[in-house]
Amino acid sequence: MSQESEREGEGIQLPPRRERVALAVAAYLPIFLFLATVIASVLLIPGDTVQVGRRRGPYTLVPTLPVQIGVLSVAVPLAGVVIARMARGAYWLWATRQAERPGFALAAGEIIAWRGKQGLRGIDRIRLGMAVLTCIGPALYVWWLLHIWTVANPLVLQLFWSFCATVALGATVAPLMSKPGRTFVNDVLGEMVVTDRRIAWCSPRGSQYREIPGDEIRDVAFIEGDGRRAWIVLTQVRRTEVSEVDLFGVPDPADAIEAIRRLVPSTEALGQ
Repeated sequence: MSQESEREGEGIQLPPRRERVALAVAAYLPIFLFLATVIASVLLIPGDTVQVGRRRGPYTLVPTLPVQIGVLSVAVPLAGVVIARMARGAYWLWATRQAERPGFALAAGEIIAWRGKQGLRGIDRIRLGMAVLTCIGPALYVWWLLHIWTVANPLVLQLFWSFCATVALGATVAPLMSKPGRTFVNDVLGEMVVTDRRIAWCSPRGSQYREIPGDEIRDVAFIEGDGRRAWIVLTQVRRTEVSEVDLFGVPDPADAIEAIRRLVPSTEALGQ
């Protein structure tokens, strides 16, 4: 059976501007860690004097306080700007998310015939394998950060190695926040709802992210499984395109199939 293809209008896609803001907020993190490393190293200079000069010398001893004031006068305002932009971007993302993601709502007279969670069994092996590979980088990043901050090292070293870890592996977190990553989480934790007019999928937060209108469904078939969970296939006709939609891990498949079959237009209706 062919795997379900992505179609325009199936889910709610974030506006391009919001995607750019999310990337910009993430890109500010290593800059902040670098500035934090500089600030911490300057504040924690031991003694009343510090050596200043070229990398290989010669060096000149100067009082510590003027050096601290000079470096901090540049680093602290820059860190403040970075923090402000990260906070503003995070707030904008939160505000637009609340405004853009309406909850699943029934139309007037619409009735829910069946609902259930497909869970992890609703993910085919190819997507599951890709998800495991995608999570390797973020898992290493989290492990590295935990190792950095649980070992008794000076604060400057902890900040410096956090900066290195973020530069090396921070970008691996991006796929988790992409549309396929969000769809994967929604498919695992969300819920499938069959009404008397359509099939809809809702995220754990209750927002609808995918839908198949009932008038596009021509047939539903049981492929394999048992009385608790099964793999079923829908035959969908959209305009002139016929496709098969695989639904894995459907709970209570007999009830689900019965509810979906009520959506299939009768032969008389199709002939009109």
